[in-house]
Formats: sequence, C-alpha cells, structure tokens
Amino acid sequence: MVGCGLALGAYLALTALTHLAAITTQHNTGGFGEMGSGSEQYTLPSLEDVIQSIQDVDVQRVLRTYTTQHNQVPEGTPPVRLIVSSTWRSGSTLLGEALAAHPGVFYHYEPLMPLGLQQVGPTHTEQGKSTTLLRDLMSCDYRTAHDYLKFAFVNHDMFVRNMRLWSMCSAMPRSKCYTPDTLGRLCSVFPVHVMKVVRARLSVLAPLLLNPWVRVVWLVRDPRAVISSRTNSVTWCTTRSCSDPGYLCSDLALDYSTYLVLKEEYPKQVLLLRYEDLARHPYDKTRQVLEFAGLTLHQQVKDYLDDHLTSDEDAPWSTRHDPSTRVARWMKVMKFEDVVKTQYQCHNIIKNLGYRLFTSQTDMDTGNAVGLLNLP
Repeated sequence: MVGCGLALGAYLALTALTHLAAITTQHNTGGFGEMGSGSEQYTLPSLEDVIQSIQDVDVQRVLRTYTTQHNQVPEGTPPVRLIVSSTWRSGSTLLGEALAAHPGVFYHYEPLMPLGLQQVGPTHTEQGKSTTLLRDLMSCDYRTAHDYLKFAFVNHDMFVRNMRLWSMCSAMPRSKCYTPDTLGRLCSVFPVHVMKVVRARLSVLAPLLLNPWVRVVWLVRDPRAVISSRTNSVTWCTTRSCSDPGYLCSDLALDYSTYLVLKEEYPKQVLLLRYEDLARHPYDKTRQVLEFAGLTLHQQVKDYLDDHLTSDEDAPWSTRHDPSTRVARWMKVMKFEDVVKTQYQCHNIIKNLGYRLFTSQTDMDTGNAVGLLNLP
C-alpha cells in the first residue's frame, strides 16, 4: 500500500509542479502577493502610514499601542512566510508557538480547521480552495475568507493563538476584529508570518513556493508515536483518516514523495524536521528553522522555550513540558501488537524517515526507535 502511495505521490507531485506556472497570486494586498514572479522588491508598510489610512478610531488606537512592540522587530527582518506542515499529534503546536514568539510574527493557527478531521490531498475537492485561502492569508487578504472568518468568530482558539493579534482584538469591540478590512490592516504591519497547517498534504502547499519568500518546514514524527498519541491522549480522533495507521502512512508516503521533488526544485525553501530531533535538541533545532527562514534565535524565542520546557503540564494540548522526557513514552504505553499492526501499514515510510522497526517486545523495550535520517 505504501509502495503504491510513493509512486502515486511522485506522480501527483510532478503533476502539481507542472502546473505551478499557471498558479497566480492575484487580488493580494500588502505587496507580498505581487512577488510570485520572483522579484526581490518588498516594502513593509510603515506603522504610521497604516494608522493614518484608517478612519476607525478603535483600530487606530490599538495600532498605536503596538508601537513599542513594533520597534522591537530587528532591523532588516525579511518578509518571510514560514509554513509548518505536519499532521495531528506530531509536535506542530510546540514548534509553531516557539516560532511565533519571534518579534514581528503574525501567527496563522490551523487555518484549515473548519474542514474538521480530514486531510486535503491532491485529489480532494477542497484542494484549490484550500491553497487559495492559505495564499490569501499570507498576503493579509481576507476579502474572500468568509467561511474562515465565521468559523474563527465562534472558535476563538484560531485567533487567541496569535497573541499579538488577540491583544489588539481584546482592546476593542471584538466584532471589529473579524472584518476583512480591519484584519488586513492589522496583519499588514507584521513582516513575518508563521502558519501551522495539519490538514493539507505537501502537494497542496507546493504552489505557494512560487513565492520566493515562502518557506515550508515538513515536520514529521514516528507514525507509531503518532498513532499512540491519537489513541491514548485524545478522545476526538474518531475518523478513519485520523485513527487508521494506513491512512496516516499513506499521507506520509505521499508527502515524502512530494518532499523529494520539492527539495530538488526549491532546495532553499523546503526543510524536513523530525519531532524527535526537535524534542531532544529544542534550542538548536528551533535556531535551525529560524535561520532557514532568514531569522535569528531572538531572545523572545529563547524566553518562550525557557518557560515552556521547564514546566510540566500533563494535558493533551499543553506545550508546557520537556518533550525530551516524553518522546519515547509511546513505547511504554502502546501494546506491541498495535506496534506490529502500525509497522505492517507503515514499514517503508518508517524506514525512509530514519526510524527503527521493532521485531520483538524486548527489542522495543530498549527504547531505541530513532536512527539516522538518510535521504536520497
């Protein structure tokens, strides 16, 4: 099954890349969307210019309160759009929040959440719509994002996770924060965007790489650990696309094939990161991701890691714990028969991503599941 997935993934990835030139970035705002041609020209709107262009006194007021924070953005910060592409229970919340702690970051938290527990792949009916939404959000263009805004208004977590946006929203009538014009203006003063996406395959994100400022981090985790976490840590993983290891590893195989193609086409815009490596070396790996995006390990990012990695909250969604102490937990709670079932479905992708296959309970008890990552 996975072997077929790799072949299909390579075909779909190549097909997607063949059509990249046909993807345009029209009707975007803030100057970012016009860079799809590869132009290096970009000018971040000055905070004062944005304030003067707004007639709403509430919006003007909250932007003026942001002045001090705006001045903390390091000079020369590039207008990068950094996408963390992963799947449920793979560590994307920790990485996304750590990156979002960098000054000048506008954080798009799971913008495809309205789709529920499903994965958007290259043949999904929502593929084109999803790619367009992600592109528009990174361009601060909310004019056609009606469904997204309706969902976000009810599900506060999507905006609460963007701490800088939410601090502005909390300082004025909240309904104003969900209008396309207000959001677009607030968004436009941030040079860096971080986007966490767990419901779309890499082939759906591929067209976004036409913009030279887009960076994609493909965050993966041992499929056995993912299935264990989905089974033992949460109660909402009820669909087959979430709970079935066959679906998980088929998605991973497709992403793996796409990644190999994208890495060759866009070597400076695509990065693979294993959660286990991030968990064991959080500062070094976070620095690596930031440098990949042209940023530095800013003190505010260090402060975030210091705070979260020294706390201990045993909750499914908590990022306040030392991940290095939990990276091997699945081997203690997952039944070996379930490990065997997952390995049967995921044999090839487990090996491709540098994880060890277990042949016995005794072998698993050693806790040595992570090997070297050797990509072609």
